[in-house]
Amino acid sequence: MFRILALLALLPTTAAADWSPRPMMFTFGATFDNCTSNPDDADAATCEDALAAAYVLKRAVAWATFECDAESLTTCAAPFEDEGLPAIAARIAVDAGCDQIDVLSLPEGAPLPDNHCITVASDIMIDEGVVPLDTSIGCGIHWIECGELAQIHAAFWRDKVLAAAPENNGLTQVRLETLKAECRDTAEQTGGWGVDLTALECEALGAAQIWADLAQQAQQDQ
Repeated sequence: MFRILALLALLPTTAAADWSPRPMMFTFGATFDNCTSNPDDADAATCEDALAAAYVLKRAVAWATFECDAESLTTCAAPFEDEGLPAIAARIAVDAGCDQIDVLSLPEGAPLPDNHCITVASDIMIDEGVVPLDTSIGCGIHWIECGELAQIHAAFWRDKVLAAAPENNGLTQVRLETLKAECRDTAEQTGGWGVDLTALECEALGAAQIWADLAQQAQQDQ
């Protein structure tokens, strides 16, 4: 998916100089659980699309929450509606006792707490199948969005491979390092601005297949 995205400017904002959401701020546990729910049908490309969809939803919720500023999320509806989101999900999150701490007070680049209102409201909307108005992924300066998503995706599959082979991590690590080197070599042959993205996507695809093989073998051994 990421390799076919157009080069876009970074996210448009009214307060971009102060803060802007980025993939590393969010966690994607539920999305990745779905990616590995069936070893016989592990598809890194489909998982990549699911990750991107989850991110654009979380990003929209984060922007709306940020735009609400000091106003309570129970009464601030317009920013959510502008993003194509149901404001009631934010009110439900507040009623559930979510943390409304100002994002500007959080450590830069650190994932949002699990109980933050952005996190809770996002989970509610994902469960309801909400799709925001803006689903584009920005690959502008330093490929912030698509680059971080590719890093998150590749790291997820690498971690799953290592977890699936705890008694043979040495050999498994060699397989992953070989895969990484091969992907880098192949990507560099293509040249262009997308070498890093191409290499990361290649790593994710290869690691997902290694994980599926290990998981299927584990099922057969049971």
